[in-house]
Amino acid sequence: MPDKSLRAIGAAVVIASLAVAAFVQIDRRGGPDEIVIADPEPTPEASQGGPGPETAAADLPQEPFVYRLGILAPVSTDNFWKFYGEEPSVWNAYILGPTKPALYAADPSDGSLRPELAADAVSPTFDAEGWRVRVTLSEEMAWSDGAPITAHDMVFTYETVRALGLGGSWADAFPTTIESMHADARYELRIEFTERPGLAVWPHAIGLAPVMPAHIWEEAAAGAGDAAALYSHPGSIDVGGGPLALTESSDRLAVSVPNPGYPHRVRPDRIEYHAYEDEASAVAAVAAAEIDSILSPKGLAEAQMQTVARDPDIGVAQSPANAVRYLGFNLNRPPMSDHAFRSALAHLLDREKLAEEIPGAAEPAYAFVGPANEPWYDEEKARVIASRYQGSLAARLDNALTALRAAGYGWASEPTIGPDGGVVPGAGLTIKGAPPAILTILTSGDAYDPSRPAYAEEIAEVLGWLGFDARPVETDFDSVVDLAFTPGEAGTLQYDMYLLGWTLGNPTLPGHYRALFAPEGELNNTGYRSDVFAGQLAAYESARHRDEALEALWAMEATLAEDLPYLLLYTSQITEIYRIDRVAYGLEAGLGGLQGRLGAIGDVRQVP
Repeated sequence: MPDKSLRAIGAAVVIASLAVAAFVQIDRRGGPDEIVIADPEPTPEASQGGPGPETAAADLPQEPFVYRLGILAPVSTDNFWKFYGEEPSVWNAYILGPTKPALYAADPSDGSLRPELAADAVSPTFDAEGWRVRVTLSEEMAWSDGAPITAHDMVFTYETVRALGLGGSWADAFPTTIESMHADARYELRIEFTERPGLAVWPHAIGLAPVMPAHIWEEAAAGAGDAAALYSHPGSIDVGGGPLALTESSDRLAVSVPNPGYPHRVRPDRIEYHAYEDEASAVAAVAAAEIDSILSPKGLAEAQMQTVARDPDIGVAQSPANAVRYLGFNLNRPPMSDHAFRSALAHLLDREKLAEEIPGAAEPAYAFVGPANEPWYDEEKARVIASRYQGSLAARLDNALTALRAAGYGWASEPTIGPDGGVVPGAGLTIKGAPPAILTILTSGDAYDPSRPAYAEEIAEVLGWLGFDARPVETDFDSVVDLAFTPGEAGTLQYDMYLLGWTLGNPTLPGHYRALFAPEGELNNTGYRSDVFAGQLAAYESARHRDEALEALWAMEATLAEDLPYLLLYTSQITEIYRIDRVAYGLEAGLGGLQGRLGAIGDVRQVP
C-alpha cells in the first residue's frame, strides 16, 4: 500500500471521533443507540434559587471572548469536501469539523447521540417497498449566511458523494446499503435502504454524516466531472452550518466565529487557531499567555510539561485517550506465526507491572475497549480476558512452556523459576530441532514516545527467558510505519514484530475491527485470518440494537485476545494545559480530552 494511502487511512481512524464532536452539551442519559435531546443549560437562578455570579456579571460590559488555541500544523485545505474525502488530518478536523452539521451529534464523553438537524430520534421502518427512515428536520437551524438548512441539503450531499464517487470518510458516511435519499418536503427527509440497516449504518454512519450547503455548492458539483475537480474549488466560498463558520485561513492563523443560525449557545465570540512549528513553541505561547490551550492528538510530552509546571496560571487536565499501544506480529513469518510463541509472550509479559513502572503508560491493556468508554465496556468480560494472562509468574511460565513444548519447542535446559522468584533463562532453544533466527522488534525512539522503547526492551528480555535472541531496533516513527505496512519488492512485509499504537476513532460505535483484522482490512498488515472472528465481525456490523452489538464486540475481543495478532500493551493518557486565568471548562477531563471535543467550544467559558 502506498505510504500516502496508508497515512490517509490511519488519519481517518484518528479523526473519526473528532469530526462528529464539534459541539457537546453534556447529557449522560443516553446509551450508544439511544438519542437524547439535551436539556437547556440551567441558569444560575434555576440551579441555585436566586441570582448567581454569571447573572451579576451579565449586567456589566463584557469584552469579546476570543478563544485562542494552538495547533501544530496549519490546515492543508479549507475545502471541506477535500478534507473529508482525502486529507483527513486531525489539524483539518479541529478547524473544519465544527463548521458542518449532521442529523445527530455525538458526545464523546459518554457515547450518547442527540438530535442536531433531526428534530427527534427515529427508527427504521418496513413496508411493501422495503426499509426506510423518515426524518423530520428542525426548522431552527440555518447556514451562517442565513439560508435555512433543509432536507434538500442532505439529499444534495448524498447525491454528490455518489455521483462523483467521493471516497474516504464520505464513502463511510454514505454506505452502499443506501438505495436513495429524498426530500419529501422542505424539512422531511426519507432514506431508502436495500436491506434493514444495522447500528453501523443507522444512525452511526448517515446520522453523523456532514451536511453540505446546496445553495453554495450545487453549481460547482454539477460542473465537476470527478472528485478532483470538486476538491479544487477554494473553501472560501463555503458557509458554516454547525456551531462555527470559518472566516479566515492561512499558514499561521485560522479564525472561526459562531454561526448565528446554530440554535445552541457557543460562548466564544471568536476562535483563533494559531499554528506553531513544534510543541515547544506552542507551550511557550501558553506560558506567555498568547494562547489559551493547545490541540494535539497526543497531548503534551512530559518534557514540555516541566517548562510550565510551576506556573500558577496554567492548569493541567489529564484524560484517558481513546487509544491503545500494541506489539504487532508478522503472522506470515515463523516463529511469530506460531500461536504458542505469541501466547507464551502474552503469558510472561507482566503488563500490570510495566504500566506501573514505565512513564507514559496509563493502564495495562487486554482489550481495545477500556473502562473510559463506559457504554461499551463490559467489566466482567474484560476481567475474564485479562485473567487468562494473569497469575503467579510460576503458573504463567508453566502455561507458556506447556504450549511451546506441544508446538515442538525444546531446550538443552528449560527456563525455570530461580531462588529469587525470577526466571532463570532457558538455553539451547530449538524449534522442531532447529535453532531460531535472531528476532527484531521495531520501535520509535525516545523523542517520539519514551515508553515505547522501554516496552521493547522488556519484551526482548522476556523472549530472552525463552532462549530467543530478540533485539529492539529504534528508528524514527515514519520508518516503523513504512517497514510494518509497506511490502518489499517481493510483495511481502519484512518485519518480525513492531510496536505502534492506534487512536480508535468514534467511541460511540467502535469501528476499527474491520480495518485492522478483516482479511481485506486496509490496515491488516499482520496477515490475520479467522473464520470465527469474521462471523463475530459480521454479527457486530449487522447488529440492530446496542445489546446485540455489545455481545458481538466482546466476542471479537475474546477471540483477538486468544489469537493474538496483536499483543495489546497499555493505554495512554492525554495531558493538556490551559490558562486558568483566561478560560474554564464544564468538563476538563473526559475520553479523548479537550482535543477530543475540538477544544470544547461548547462548554468553554471566559474567566473574568
